[in-house]
Amino acid sequence: MCPATLSRSFPVLAYSDGSGEHTFMLSTESATIGRLGDQDLVLPDSYVSRRHALIRRVDAGYELLDRGSTHGTYVNGARVERAVLRAGDIVQFGSLSAVKFRFDVPSIDESRPHPSLADELLTAMAVFSPSMGDARPAVREMEQLSFLISAARELNSGGAITDILRVLLQSAIKLTGAERGFVFLREQGEMTLALGLRADGTPVDEDSTVSRRAMQKAIASESKFSLSDTLADDSASAWASVVANSIRSIYCIPLRKHVSPAEPSRLLGLLYLDSQIGSGHLTEIDHQVLEMVAAEAATLLDNALMAEAEIKARRAAEELAVAAKIHSSLMSITLPTLPYAVMHARTVPCLAIGGDFFDAIALDDCVYVVIADVSGKGVPAAIVAATLQGIIHSQLLTRQSLVDIADLVNRFLCTRNVDKYATMIMLKLCPDGTLEYLNCGHVPPMLVNSSGVTRLEEYNLIVGLIPGATYESAVCHLKPGDRILLTTDGVTEAENLSREMFGDERLDSVAASGGIDTILDQLAEFQRGVQAQDDWTLFDIRYHGPATAN
Repeated sequence: MCPATLSRSFPVLAYSDGSGEHTFMLSTESATIGRLGDQDLVLPDSYVSRRHALIRRVDAGYELLDRGSTHGTYVNGARVERAVLRAGDIVQFGSLSAVKFRFDVPSIDESRPHPSLADELLTAMAVFSPSMGDARPAVREMEQLSFLISAARELNSGGAITDILRVLLQSAIKLTGAERGFVFLREQGEMTLALGLRADGTPVDEDSTVSRRAMQKAIASESKFSLSDTLADDSASAWASVVANSIRSIYCIPLRKHVSPAEPSRLLGLLYLDSQIGSGHLTEIDHQVLEMVAAEAATLLDNALMAEAEIKARRAAEELAVAAKIHSSLMSITLPTLPYAVMHARTVPCLAIGGDFFDAIALDDCVYVVIADVSGKGVPAAIVAATLQGIIHSQLLTRQSLVDIADLVNRFLCTRNVDKYATMIMLKLCPDGTLEYLNCGHVPPMLVNSSGVTRLEEYNLIVGLIPGATYESAVCHLKPGDRILLTTDGVTEAENLSREMFGDERLDSVAASGGIDTILDQLAEFQRGVQAQDDWTLFDIRYHGPATAN
């Protein structure tokens, strides 16, 4: 199946966000939607459940199923458990303020084949009268028509982008008699050479001899630019590239995707042809044929680029899902069961994988706890986080001091030049309530008891910034019933629709009366309608006292 057919055969979820417009193609029997990296459509928003919804193909079309999400699934503003999707339906996940996904299906017009280029050419020929000086014998018109049909057939048989460009160049060179041709594709605002061919079919690997001035004129005018004889044109005859390379004729046609009459066209690339041997002359019919071939190529090219982008996006999502699964396994720990304390911990990444981590190691006479936040987000931060977790874990197992571990981590990050730093807290809690802690630029630990919430303010420099930094730990004593709550700054700096932060005061109020689940529920409610910008990680230690120790 060629890309043109592929892109019009399946419905899509179309949406736009801060990075632009996107489409998610429903090309399989079912598609999963949620916050986890293994979902087909990953939505990192905090109000989206890990496995939020499912869209599957049924006899009636496509059915949307909510998978027991916390905050619900909405179709056209109404919360639904199950709904058959219709063209134009607006779907939102987790909130009526969330991103709007439009369910689009191929219309009758979209699924119907495009009018043939042959029909268009016959129409064009009909408007040209002999008085225009362009009359041709009937045999010449049949040759043109035969050429156009052949070119259209070859273009539509090309599925890959390179095949489409090759057919376009070969057809254009054959029609114009040019000595060589190039196709440039627009990438990040620049025209980049995609393919170059000589008339004999041999490739041209560099484009330093083409006329950039002619290309600029064609793009600026949004139409073709041609010079049948550069020597007869006073301005073109002085162009440096024309003079240096003895170029006699030039043809440039922008490859544009025309979305609709009301919307501006989108520039995909440029077809460039030139010759050195002599001047050339194209009739009006020749120009019509060339423009039609280029227009058909632009449509096919746009479809092929979209299909390729979808494939790349799906492949990247699959690779990210694998990475997220591996990362989740590395970060998944079973919190130890202790006779003198109870621990709970949760992390909620804002992307598929994040840079926060926590760890807990129980030894005979104490338990170690670590919480850290690596700068940045996504895969780079996750790689550094996994490395640091391994280093710290191994050091704690060998009973290295908290100060020595902080010094080691700092030197590691500074000497490896990974352009990352981290904030972290390490704790050592003994059965008698003695708590040693070392804070490296992290959110201060919260001591929660019947007196309220107190922050343990002693801190050190962030690890990974200054090679010669020194570190010191502090000690306090917990009483039975005391809690230590650790968080990352993604919790306190979470913002709502009014750009107001969750903040310390709100966190203190929630922490004084509830545990981690209560805090996370309050965070999700507070940030409803806003995409999370940072990971949320919390670690709660409830000290019972030595009397319960064995």
